Amino acid sequence: MADLARLLRPASIALVGASPDASKLAGRPLAYLKRYGYQGQVYPVNPKHAQIDGVACCASVQELPHGVDLALILLPAHGVAKALEECALQGVATAISIAGGFAEAGAQAEQQQLTDICQRHGIRLVGPNCVGLLHPALGVTATFSSELRNAMPRPGKTALFTQSGALGNSLLQSFNDLGLGLAYWVSTGNEADIGVLELVDYAIDDPQVELIALYVEGLKQGERLLSLARRARAAGKAIAVLRSGRSQLGRAAAVSHTGKLAGAWKVWSDVATQAGLITVGNLDELLDVVAAFDLFGHPAHDNATGLGVLTISGGLGVLISDAAADIGITLPAFAASTQADLRTILPPQMGVANPVDTALFTDEKGYAFCAEKVLHDTSIGTLLLVLTRLAHDYQALLPWLERLGTEARTMGKRLAVSYLSSSDDLSAPERRRLMQAGTLVLPTSERIVAALGRRAIAARALPAGQTTTAAPAGSRSAAEFLQLAKVPLVPEGLFTDVEAALGFARTQGFPVVLKVVSADIAHKSEAGGVALNLTDAPALREAWGRMQRSVAGHAPAAVVTGYAVQPMLRGGFELIVGCSCDPELGRVLMVGAGGIWAEVLDDVRFLALPASMAEI
Repeated sequence: MADLARLLRPASIALVGASPDASKLAGRPLAYLKRYGYQGQVYPVNPKHAQIDGVACCASVQELPHGVDLALILLPAHGVAKALEECALQGVATAISIAGGFAEAGAQAEQQQLTDICQRHGIRLVGPNCVGLLHPALGVTATFSSELRNAMPRPGKTALFTQSGALGNSLLQSFNDLGLGLAYWVSTGNEADIGVLELVDYAIDDPQVELIALYVEGLKQGERLLSLARRARAAGKAIAVLRSGRSQLGRAAAVSHTGKLAGAWKVWSDVATQAGLITVGNLDELLDVVAAFDLFGHPAHDNATGLGVLTISGGLGVLISDAAADIGITLPAFAASTQADLRTILPPQMGVANPVDTALFTDEKGYAFCAEKVLHDTSIGTLLLVLTRLAHDYQALLPWLERLGTEARTMGKRLAVSYLSSSDDLSAPERRRLMQAGTLVLPTSERIVAALGRRAIAARALPAGQTTTAAPAGSRSAAEFLQLAKVPLVPEGLFTDVEAALGFARTQGFPVVLKVVSADIAHKSEAGGVALNLTDAPALREAWGRMQRSVAGHAPAAVVTGYAVQPMLRGGFELIVGCSCDPELGRVLMVGAGGIWAEVLDDVRFLALPASMAEI
């Protein structure tokens, strides 16, 4: 954590390979540091220049003062390892390499060399194949991000970590466009050393951070995800994740992009739910969640959670109600006094229930009256206003909307604005005015509802988790493990001879079940390898012969260990239970509907281990 503090809050920065040409990638960081007011020491390293833009240059890394906090290595791939080792020997604490051409390009050995240097000398590395990092409040611009040519995002409470540099850069552009606050951003790239979860670990303990937003393609040390998520919740922090690689093509693309190995999507999805992560499906949804947190803060501080809706379309009110039900947002009934106030404006044929449809029966003054009455209803925590130029003069409404947003914030409530048609929106300057007044403005009401619902996940109660792992039982087989775990087992005999099988069946008592045992046959039923409810010896003998013929015809190359005989049990509920090691998230437990329906129903959940009885 001390190393990461020096990375994100450096008092000194070396720019190895700095260029005097600010239009080039290697020239941008120094220009940005000067433009955005970085107050620490800056040391350009370039043997060809005595100074760059008035800042004295070092001819080599060896000329740097000992103990620089951060070195931004602006060299191509072939020069990175040498520069990194020189920095380590000079006592540099952390480094960033922007160069591509490592694991993402198939050069695993070259990337491993960087990892080895970090492990040998203790220097910490972000990258390679990344865009760098940004800390707006400190003016730290250890990046070549093209967005900084336009503006720096304002300081805020969202930590943003992205494994894609270009997507991270585009998110910075959106942060500026929407006026969202940023605590800091790190583009982690190939993660030869520092991975996303280490940065999450740091951000959880940072009082500056309230929301941790991630774009990930695969996780190093993914088995830490669950414990970190639990620690974040305990610290009052939320984690929102845009995870790519849902499809096989997506996972393959992730390997070629940043060299990330992703596990099964179903495992990821279930563990994310177990951990209480806010999961999103695209960049817009991630930005919507960031905006909701930026404007409204953490939902644990909400006094009221109900959503009140004021629209001019009954149809849209129905759609909003459906979207709210899907994501768990309540539209509570208004108080009788609120309904009475609304009735003074709306004609008798119009309803005054939530959501309220004003249609075209009110002007801007009447619409404002209805909105203020709904906002003051004690059951309403968020008021959603739907605007349209078909009924509203935006210029007339804008000053009132600014005041209403400020009033809502003062009351500990929230104001959100969307449109009847996403093509009928406010201008960008108008939208920013409302956002600055604390109003969430998004193109559609469905996006508003989804953002509110995802924000609410951060305060939703989860089953108590398990924090300790039982000592290994030392069992050598599945059967021994089940016995040690005190799981009652159905008596079973494994036979290669039908007469022996008959003897076992008589001892246990009919009816019995007969199953083929073969590691080469995954689905016994499809191969004719299961016979149920065999009521007597002739039935067992006949099933034995039939099964041998069926299995031989279905899987002629299968090696058959023998045939298992068990008593036939009736009633109860069949479960499939298993454990496996996901390549990304580590040990996981699977629980679901079992028997012949296991794959038909696909009613299975995965849990990261250790898992508690409540979670199971």
